[in-house]
Amino acid sequence: MPTNQTKAPKRIAVIGSGVSGLSAAWLLSQHTPFETRVSLFESGDYFGGHSHTVDLHSLDKSETVGVDTGFIVCNPITYPNLLAFLECLNVPLQPSDMSFAVSRNGGAFEWNGNNTNTLFAQRENIFNPDMWKMVSQVLRFNEQADKIAREADDLEFDRNGNVREHAKAHPYAKMTLGEFFEQFGYSKFFYQNYIVPMTAAIWSTPANMTFDKFPLLTLVRFMRNHILLQVDNRPKWMTVDGGSRKYVEKVISQLADTRLNTRITRVKRSLADGTVTLTDSNGKTEVFDHVIFATHSDQALAILGDDATEDERTILGSIKFLNNRAILHRDEKLMPKRKLAWASWSYLTEISNETDSQSMCLTYWMDNLQPHIDPRKFGNVFVTMNPLFEPEASKVVAEYEYTHPLYSPETIAAQDSLNTIQNNNLTTFAGAWTNYGFHEDGLTSGLLAATSLGAICPFEISLNGGYPTRRVPPPPPAWAVKEFGVKQYVPAKPRFATDEARQAFLKNVLENHSIVGKKKQGGGGLGMTTVMSAAVLVVAIASAVLYFK
Repeated sequence: MPTNQTKAPKRIAVIGSGVSGLSAAWLLSQHTPFETRVSLFESGDYFGGHSHTVDLHSLDKSETVGVDTGFIVCNPITYPNLLAFLECLNVPLQPSDMSFAVSRNGGAFEWNGNNTNTLFAQRENIFNPDMWKMVSQVLRFNEQADKIAREADDLEFDRNGNVREHAKAHPYAKMTLGEFFEQFGYSKFFYQNYIVPMTAAIWSTPANMTFDKFPLLTLVRFMRNHILLQVDNRPKWMTVDGGSRKYVEKVISQLADTRLNTRITRVKRSLADGTVTLTDSNGKTEVFDHVIFATHSDQALAILGDDATEDERTILGSIKFLNNRAILHRDEKLMPKRKLAWASWSYLTEISNETDSQSMCLTYWMDNLQPHIDPRKFGNVFVTMNPLFEPEASKVVAEYEYTHPLYSPETIAAQDSLNTIQNNNLTTFAGAWTNYGFHEDGLTSGLLAATSLGAICPFEISLNGGYPTRRVPPPPPAWAVKEFGVKQYVPAKPRFATDEARQAFLKNVLENHSIVGKKKQGGGGLGMTTVMSAAVLVVAIASAVLYFK
């Protein structure tokens, strides 16, 4: 139950400097109608969390370039809040490439979804009936998944995007990916060589967890929202010019109190006097009026310790995370065997039964993703998550660890219950884990945390990338209502409450957005849907080839 906090939180502590903490601290310090003192605490040696740009020396050591090792790309359709945020900060973007490839068993099987030529980078696949069947099943899945996503929305929301009074759950609401593909007769080849690599790469999730636990509706809605289920009207992707640290530096420059290498080990909340006491790893204590945990949920629980309520333990403890190694290097052995199969994202595996995999290996080709990296000066630059084998030591630049939320039915249930603990006990929780786990989600969560405390965002905040959602912004604490008349933030109306609205919006953005239409080497979207326009022309051939099965 919310407590009756009686004074304005002039002293606000934000723990964590990822995109959620940065956006919350920025909005509270720059756009709040009452006086605040915002302190941003970061346990590590750099601000930004997954916005981590590293200086890479050129091959001749004469210059450096910024290479992103965490957050890399965004697009004008599914990252509306991030683009508005970057515009406020006057941070420029440049076109990127989002092609996707799969390489199994050291190149024994490979495809690259950039175009029809690269789809058959392994030329013998032209005569592989399983490959043709996979292409046809991609088209079938796209149509079926889009239909399921629309049906689920129609059951839950009206044509204005509002939750229906008597909303019903979709029949597949509790179905996992494995159950769905078995029930509808999709081939194991399609599942292993398209769905598993795609979902594992997108969510940094091991293949065995993808098969057993990944919720079907989460996947199809995400793919629909991110324009991964259609052939035309696809967004062009972008990256921050010079690296994501450019926006981090802009935010930090506008904050009065930022503290690196300051690990908060304990938070004690005193409801009697309306204060929050933070203790750092050196034993130093400091008193605040409110705290925002812009950390992973398990980190927030660990810091709260015995001070956590039963509801906080239940909800925050239900969300699990995975640690992923990220190695910045120049070893081409961690790319597909065939150069024609090289893509911006390359999923690599070395086992035949994909769902037995306990890990996920993905290589980002940074020269292709970030055009400010000149391969003539810096060579081919890669970031590999969880490498199948160690890159050659002489070609390794640095190694990092990033943590990602593990999606499961328990995760979704916890997210749906989160508002029951928001702004209770002088505490707000924020992070990308509150939704899909992406940069847009982290940013949105931080902005909403700040608006719930009275900050006024200079742009309209969209939820769920503009699609209807049951989730609502956090309710304001009692003190904000009493002293400042703060009301629960009303987000932008869903842009895509109907399919007609979605198609019209996509067409308008693709025709008029300044960055759209410019690209370095093609690759308008992630996955084989980038080649579906060409693939449609060969599906007729595929049907003829399938008689070999």
